[in-house]
Amino acid sequence: MKISILLLSIMLAGCGLDPAQPGVHREPLERALIVGSAESPDPVLAKVKELEKIGVVQDVVVQESFPVQIRLRAPRTVIDELNAMPRSGGLR
Repeated sequence: MKISILLLSIMLAGCGLDPAQPGVHREPLERALIVGSAESPDPVLAKVKELEKIGVVQDVVVQESFPVQIRLRAPRTVIDELNAMPRSGGLR
């Protein structure tokens, strides 16, 4: 009986959330190209960096162009939000 409780405790501990990313909901990630803004500092790039820091977006590559082009992997909802951000100048 004690062994069963011990094994159950170990299994439950292994199923816990990743402490580095508490409460992050995992949706499927999609690849996307996000075009930044001509503003300085670029609010789109700042948002991407913030999201990368908390683990919402992954594999971020910032291409040197004007405005910047950002390749990343993120949930569809995040990609849509980034694309909806207001921008000034440049490509769309």
